This record gives sequence, C-alpha cells and structure tokens, in this order.
Amino acid sequence: VVYYLSQNKDKQQILREELNALDTDFTYENLNQCQYLNAVIDETLRLAPPLSSVQRECIQDYKLGNTGITIPAGTNIEIQPFVIHRDPEYFVDPDEFRPERFIDVKHPPYAYVPFGCGPRQCVGMRFALNEMRLCIAKTIHKYEFSLAPDFQIDYFTET
Repeated sequence: VVYYLSQNKDKQQILREELNALDTDFTYENLNQCQYLNAVIDETLRLAPPLSSVQRECIQDYKLGNTGITIPAGTNIEIQPFVIHRDPEYFVDPDEFRPERFIDVKHPPYAYVPFGCGPRQCVGMRFALNEMRLCIAKTIHKYEFSLAPDFQIDYFTET
C-alpha cells in the first residue's frame, strides 16, 4: 500500500481526506465503511496478491469452455492470482493502480482472488483486512509517503 500510494500522491490525498472526515477514533465500524480505504486495499491486493498460487483438485471431469480440452477428475490445478488479476479481460489497464475500479463495480466471480476462493479461502482473510485497515488509517493519518528516487519493486524477488 505504501509503495502504490507513494507513486500516486493524488490517491494518497483522497484517502487522507476520507480518513480525516471521520469524526471519531478509527473503529471497526467506521473503517469498514470507508469506501476509498477498502478500494485502496483491494487494488493493492490485486496488484500484489499475498498468495503466489492456489492449488485445487478437480473433483469431476470438466470441459474447459469451447477449447475441446477436458480436465480429468483427480487432476491438480494451480491458479495464480497475480496472472488473473492482471488480465485485461477482467481489469482495464491492469498494471495501473486504480482503486476506483473497486468502487461500485462488480467483477466476474473468481477474477479477484487474493486470499484464494471458495470454501478453502484463507481463514485469516477478515482478520488481515481489519489489520490492514487500521494500520493504513493510522499511518496515512499521520504521515505522507514518498519513494526514494529510482525505487522499483521486483515482484518475484522482493515480495
């Protein structure tokens, strides 16, 4: 979050204004209602998902659309959120940080899976999201973020 907000000062300011508009302390209830805060978190998790892959086992033969390919029951399948989240079929300008894409917009099921999906979705997801809301709110409220000159993230070795 710090990385993306440091690159996008305008979005950092929008978030700061939303948080400054809260009349009370940062509580579960009011942070959960902060639309832009939640969109910033969702967009960050889309661009830098915490899971590199999700594994599942196909429980019955599955015909893959009109491809002529059938996945046999018992086949292990690996889903990579990083790849799905950057597919232009699901997200316009997929490599750009645009929290607004998560405000009042519905995405196809399983196009956004930072914590996995279905009944085996990460059991700590809600806890993690609440921790992120509180940590981001407290730091954005007090500090302004900037990147060191020429700083770049290598997603495959740095995260």
